[in-house]
Amino acid sequence: MWLHQLAQTLQQDFLPSHCLTCHIACEPADLLCSSCLYSIRRNPWACQRCGQPGTALTGHCRRTTVLRFVLAGLEYSGVTRDLIHRWKFHGAVELSHLLVQLGLKAAPITRRYHALVPVPMHWRGRWVRGYNQSKLLAQVLSKELGRHHRGSPPVADCLSASSRAKAQHHMDRAQRIINSQGRYTTKKCLSGQSILIVDDVITTGATLEAVAETLAKAGAARIDAWCLARAPQIQGVNTR
Repeated sequence: MWLHQLAQTLQQDFLPSHCLTCHIACEPADLLCSSCLYSIRRNPWACQRCGQPGTALTGHCRRTTVLRFVLAGLEYSGVTRDLIHRWKFHGAVELSHLLVQLGLKAAPITRRYHALVPVPMHWRGRWVRGYNQSKLLAQVLSKELGRHHRGSPPVADCLSASSRAKAQHHMDRAQRIINSQGRYTTKKCLSGQSILIVDDVITTGATLEAVAETLAKAGAARIDAWCLARAPQIQGVNTR
């Protein structure tokens, strides 16, 4: 991973700057050209409970849940999907700051929290990937919030994750909820605390709700979530 970071540094210092996605020449201080930057799709008017686009206008999401508020400012498509895929699956951890800045610009955090809690990975998956991308996000997000508010909320990496019973890439929301039941645990007492869950992409919301249930059992008084992006919904699929 350090060789990848060194190559990126040398490229930025000694070679002409190129857009990360389309590779055309751009200003040295820019990671994305203006065309790619403007093509990033935001997730406006999202439901405050599940982050699904456009649903805040219709108020369709009236489920009772311990997860009070969800922020997901970007749509997981196009440039955003390309950047997250590279960052998450190809070790481009240097994109963490860019992704957090894009996410905060689209979905700013105004409330103060006692702690940021990243969604955990099972130890085997973390070992294969080399890092937990949600923890990286939480660490950068804490620093960014500290720049705009007095004091940075600490990152509480306090959750453990067991392995999933089944892979859930093609599961609908109901199936994912069953697959995530009892998966997350914590030994930390969060009595009376206001907690912000941090994750990368919302697909159905089942993971966030499972994490929130665990935090509520640990005593958290308020539980919100902030994610980089919301996966587009497919018609006919029961998603979160």
